[in-house]
Amino acid sequence: MDQLPVLSLLAPLREAFSQHHQVILEAPTGAGKSTALPLAMLNWDELKGKILMLEPRRVAARSVAHYIASQRGCKVGEEVGYRVRGESRSQASTRLEIVTEGILTRMIQQDPELTGIEMIIFDEIHERHLTTDLGLALALEIQGSFREDLKILAMSATLSGLPLTDLMPDAISLKSEGRSFPVEIAYRASSSQQKNRSPHHCIEHMGRCIVDMLADDSQLSQYSHGSLLAFLPGQGEIMKLQEFLSSRLDLNQFSICPLYGSLPPKVQDRAIAAASDGKRKVVLSTNVAESSLTIDGITMVVDSGYKRQASFNARTGVTRLSLKRISQASAAQRCGRAGRLAPGYCMRLWSQEEQGRLLKADEPEVLHSDLIPMVLDAACWGVKSLAELPMLTAASKPNESAAWELLKMLEVVDKQRQITSHGRQAYELGCHPRLAHMLLKAKSLAQNSGEHELVGLACILAGTLESRSRGRHGIDIGGYLREAVQGESGQQVRQWMKKLKVNPDLSACIAEASNEDIAFLLALAFPDRVAKNRGVSGYLLANGTGVTLPEHDALSSVDWLVVADFQENEGRTSGRVYLAAQIDTAAFKSRLAFLVTKQEHCGWDDTKGRFYAETQQRIGQIVLSKTAVSKPDPKQIKSAIIEQIRTKGLGLLNMNDKVLQLQNRLALAATLDKDQSWPDISDDQLIDTLTDWLGPYLSDVRSLSQLKSLDCYNLLLNQLEWNAQQRLDTLFPCHWPMATGTRAGITYDDGGRALLSVRLQEALGMALSPVLANGKLTVTMELLSPAHRPLALTADLASFWQGPYVEVKKEMKGRYPKHLWPDDPANTLPTRFTKKKTLNQNL
Repeated sequence: MDQLPVLSLLAPLREAFSQHHQVILEAPTGAGKSTALPLAMLNWDELKGKILMLEPRRVAARSVAHYIASQRGCKVGEEVGYRVRGESRSQASTRLEIVTEGILTRMIQQDPELTGIEMIIFDEIHERHLTTDLGLALALEIQGSFREDLKILAMSATLSGLPLTDLMPDAISLKSEGRSFPVEIAYRASSSQQKNRSPHHCIEHMGRCIVDMLADDSQLSQYSHGSLLAFLPGQGEIMKLQEFLSSRLDLNQFSICPLYGSLPPKVQDRAIAAASDGKRKVVLSTNVAESSLTIDGITMVVDSGYKRQASFNARTGVTRLSLKRISQASAAQRCGRAGRLAPGYCMRLWSQEEQGRLLKADEPEVLHSDLIPMVLDAACWGVKSLAELPMLTAASKPNESAAWELLKMLEVVDKQRQITSHGRQAYELGCHPRLAHMLLKAKSLAQNSGEHELVGLACILAGTLESRSRGRHGIDIGGYLREAVQGESGQQVRQWMKKLKVNPDLSACIAEASNEDIAFLLALAFPDRVAKNRGVSGYLLANGTGVTLPEHDALSSVDWLVVADFQENEGRTSGRVYLAAQIDTAAFKSRLAFLVTKQEHCGWDDTKGRFYAETQQRIGQIVLSKTAVSKPDPKQIKSAIIEQIRTKGLGLLNMNDKVLQLQNRLALAATLDKDQSWPDISDDQLIDTLTDWLGPYLSDVRSLSQLKSLDCYNLLLNQLEWNAQQRLDTLFPCHWPMATGTRAGITYDDGGRALLSVRLQEALGMALSPVLANGKLTVTMELLSPAHRPLALTADLASFWQGPYVEVKKEMKGRYPKHLWPDDPANTLPTRFTKKKTLNQNL
């Protein structure tokens, strides 16, 4: 500890905080920023209040707290403690508290002045978790209003691509050297991986590499005293690799230790601790071991090069898990694990050439994650948009909009995006807003009806859905109820009951639970996931998404479901259902009647080629019943026509060549004639403004033939005033007068070219190509044969006459001997006729 590089910055850091309350510290892997720095701060006399240090992951928070407490010679929970979700080891007198990031936002919401806290340390801020960005934003809000004396220390392994100085322009920046030993790097991509680009095909390759490395006493002997750390995308790959290695390694020599977030704390501790019984450890980890966490004795690393990334789909309201390549920054962090305590060795299971193509750094979660919890925090804080907070990166607009819409649907915020009383109660429960809404509604119903078991069942269902580890009992959520009241999820169930001030008999709740009650409660939380069976293609959710169930599952053939847990996976067209409950259709007329809406609908009948109107009973995108309307409202028909055009495109209209030419001419005019304001009539703009330019002419349209008969060219042309039409015709004419009397057509393409097609004999005597738009656009000449076939294409007629024309003349003179092919075309009179007729006319 005395040799860690960050210790050299203790004096500058103390000096910095004496001058300013914001400091940015860049300290690479091995510098000691997560351990030695907070440990030393406990001896600073000027820090009278509590130090709060944020860690991105629970396993790191617990590990760091235990380590610092051991260095201070105290028990965890006394001078040094930690707080993570579901577990707290701290007290009022605790001076250094390690917390996960989500805990900080709760603390700020409950006490905006953060009474008693003097400093907040954001560790590993470069990882850019949602809770990191939000926690920093709220801390800066507090510092700028309630607590000017609050000290903020933002620590990062790298500042590359991290806009911290933009967010904190007055902060003092310090930089520490890293302390890592040299790491030898090798690249070994499997042939199957290069073809398939998926880690599913390289588990065996990875396993063989590990076995070979551990058996290599010659080339890798200098690293053989330590343990090995393997990075994989997720729990599934870890279990497969553990099975592979267990049958090939001597378990008397090696301990295979999995490490991922949902493991019990004792199992995680075993993976982190030093190897025992003279064995070497083989730790199989997700990216929880990438930073902050030091695993004792690691000298060798094997990196799959993949991570599992969650991306929120704003349209379906569900998170999709996909396998992604890690970034170069992440690869460096993983590699550095081998050189924390001694020289190490890292094998990367991809090519060196591919290494150069990896992203420089990981994208922040705020760009692709589910923003519902963050938006709820923002609403509780009193803002109506995440843009009102000092965020490191602007949030994804579609994902944020989807989050606000869901909170409105769940009555958590009102139409003005202000938190409701119901919303504040939901926030206090500390679970996902969907589940909080279900719990509160269940309590209200239980109080009104006397069904006290209903709120207990709601708590059990919420515990099932929030459980980090579930058995496999099929899709029916009813098969998981007993499991949910055990262990960590059982503790959570009882905490919710305590907050709701209810105390039902959980055993009785489970014994008396009916499918009807379960489906009703889940529909409160997931009204957009009521699903109707659509036959061989699975189910249609109320939000319009398709999902499927395993064919052998008992629920796969029922008519109606409410889906509580499903997931979209890359490469699949439909989501996969994991938990659901059957709905009795009779419930839509009783307890679930709140889901059914009545609305007038107009649409297009492809068979009859007409628009129609009907009254529909719907659950979201699912139609329960419909009744034809004999006299539809003309406004509804007009809206249906416009919607149909938006769906199927402008091809439903008479968008002939004249319209296309008008579009291209106006696009050129907007570019080359800045003295006039020209309208945008591009396809995208026309689709966006259908109501304005087409709407007034749809009052009597009822069929496709009537729609096609509309003169779109004149509708669009008439958007121009008369003077503008005249100016357009002057600058970008549709015809060019030839000396022969022919009005040659000019065609404008979408590349900005004006093309004049005319027989070569009629262009004789023209020294230069015509120019348009006051000399800004040279016309491209398409010179044709007497049979109107293309001979040449040129925008420089003078050069054509002097050069390429000679070859054209040689070839064409024999083919068309009756026509004129002069030796001096630039000085020959043009003609529309043969040589003989031309000669007679001239006489």
